[in-house]
Amino acid sequence: MSELSAVDIAGTTLKYTSHAGFERSIEFHDILCVLSNHAPTYSVLYFQKTELDDSENFALKKIDIKTLPKALLPFAVEIPSHLRHDEPPIVQVVVSTGSGTGKAKTVFQDVVRPLLTYIELENYELYETQSAQTIVELAQSKFLERAHNGVPQTIILLSGDGGLIDILETFYKSKKTINVSPNIVLIPCGTGNALASSIGLRSGPVSGLSTLLRGSPSSIPVFAAKFSPGSQLVLDEGRERADIDTNAHHTLYGAVVASWGLHAALVADSDTFEYRKFGSDRFKMAANELLYPSDGSPPHQFKGKITLTTSNGPNEARCQEAVGGLEHMYALATLVPRLEKDFLISPDSVALDGNMKFIRFGPMSAEDAMHLMTLAYQGGRHVIEDTVTYVDTEQVRIDFQEDEEKWRRVCIDGKIVAVERDGWVEIRKESRRLLNLIN
Repeated sequence: MSELSAVDIAGTTLKYTSHAGFERSIEFHDILCVLSNHAPTYSVLYFQKTELDDSENFALKKIDIKTLPKALLPFAVEIPSHLRHDEPPIVQVVVSTGSGTGKAKTVFQDVVRPLLTYIELENYELYETQSAQTIVELAQSKFLERAHNGVPQTIILLSGDGGLIDILETFYKSKKTINVSPNIVLIPCGTGNALASSIGLRSGPVSGLSTLLRGSPSSIPVFAAKFSPGSQLVLDEGRERADIDTNAHHTLYGAVVASWGLHAALVADSDTFEYRKFGSDRFKMAANELLYPSDGSPPHQFKGKITLTTSNGPNEARCQEAVGGLEHMYALATLVPRLEKDFLISPDSVALDGNMKFIRFGPMSAEDAMHLMTLAYQGGRHVIEDTVTYVDTEQVRIDFQEDEEKWRRVCIDGKIVAVERDGWVEIRKESRRLLNLIN
C-alpha cells in the first residue's frame, strides 16, 4: 500500500504532495469517508469531477495517509453490517441501464465499483438490466427467494424510483412468507428520484454513497391501489395494454404517489424516448402542453367523484366525505414529501413515517395552475392557497365519469393505468412492510 506523509489541513482543505512531487488539495465537501486500513494507515476516499464539465459527473478516488489529522475524524467510518464481506448479507448491485438519461452504468464504473474495491468487498453479485423486465425477474428469482429462505441481503440499486417499485410489487404480490426483509440502498440515477430525494439524497451518486456507508435500515411504507376489473396497464409509450396482474385482485402497490388529473396525464404523456432526453424538464414540458392545448382551448376539466376516508386514530371511527364536486384538475395521494429534488408536493410529509397526504385543486386557468406548480417548487407554498385541498387520509376512492380513455389514466409510481369507462380506483395504506430502505 502506498503511503503519503506530506499531509496538511488548511481550513476545510486537505493538502498533500503526490508521489510525483505535485501539490494537491481536496476540499472537505468532496470527501466521502476515511477508512482505517489493516496496517496503521488510513485511506481518504473523495470525489473528483471528471473531465466532462458536468456537476453530476464524479469519479471516486483514494489517497493513503500515515496518520489521521483531527480535522478528518468526523469522516471516519466503520464498514456497516449491511456491507461487511466477512459475514452475511449477500450484496447485490443492480444497474438500471435505461433509467433517466442512462448514466447508471457510468456511475457504477466511476464510483460504486471503486468503493466496493476500497472496502474490500469483491464477492458481490452484479446485474445490468437488459429490458424493462430485468428487475422484476431478479426480484422473483433472487431477492424474493432469499427473503423467503431467511437469507440477509443488501440490494444496491442504481436506478430511479421504478427499480424499487418493481421489487416492491413483486414482494407484495407474492404469496410467499418474507422471513428476512432485504435492505435496499438507492443510488439515484432516474429522472424524478422522488423517494431518494424525500429521504435527503441529492441527484447523482455523492449522497447515495454516503448513505450506503452511514445509513441504517427503516421499513418502507406502502399503499395499495385497487382498480375496477376492466382497467389495464399502459405500455410501450401508450401503444400497448396489459393486465394489471395475473390474479383477480387488480391491485398495484406503490411507495411514492398515486394520482389522477394533470399529474397523471403529464407523466403518461412524457414517458417517451424523445421526452426522456430532457431529464426532469420533461414533466414541465408535458405540463405546458396539457395546460395550453394547441387548439387554443382551456385545460381539460377532469370529471369524477373523489371520496376520502379519514381517521383520527387507530381506535377512532373512520368517516368518508366527497371532496371538490365532480370536476377537478389535480388529485394526488402521496407517502413522501418530494416528487423531484426541488418539487415539494407535500411539505408536511415525513418520508417513511407511513402517513398519506391528499392534494387536490379544481378547474382553473392555465396561468393559475402554473402558479400553483411554481409555488410547489418554492418550498411547497402551494398547500396554503385557498384553492388547494391538503389533508391527511387513510383511503382515496375515485369514481370516473369520463368518456375518453386519455382522461381516465391513473399514475401509480410512474406506472400508468387506463381505467375503463365508469370504472374506479381505491388507494389505501397497506399495513404490511416487507422491505427496508437504508437511509
